[in-house]
Amino acid sequence: MTDSVRRTYWLIGFFGLAGFVVYVAATGIRDGLAFALGAAGSFGNFWLFDRLSRRIAPGGATAGKPWEAGAFIGRYIILLGIGYAIVETLNVSPLAVILGLFASTAAVLASFAIELFNHITRKRITH
Repeated sequence: MTDSVRRTYWLIGFFGLAGFVVYVAATGIRDGLAFALGAAGSFGNFWLFDRLSRRIAPGGATAGKPWEAGAFIGRYIILLGIGYAIVETLNVSPLAVILGLFASTAAVLASFAIELFNHITRKRITH
């Protein structure tokens, strides 16, 4: 696992925890839990995508099986069902769950910005 992928996992956790704290402070524990569950789903989705990308990369673990393509699409259907169940069970605003699901997107963008900043600063130091 590369440093940027490891950093992305940490950033997903950070954004999930920070969003949970903000939601609890702003709207209450139910919406905070909904955000945290959405962020957990986002973390799981990123983990599955990372696992898939390592398998298809040159020198990956093993060749993929045909059913894995269906599982790739099926996980989004399952994720949608879990999100619906969270909203209905906790009786919370769907916005909290949706924003939690964006935790991995925010983490990827933050990791990209960190990599870009590191590249720019290294370039200035060496020249």
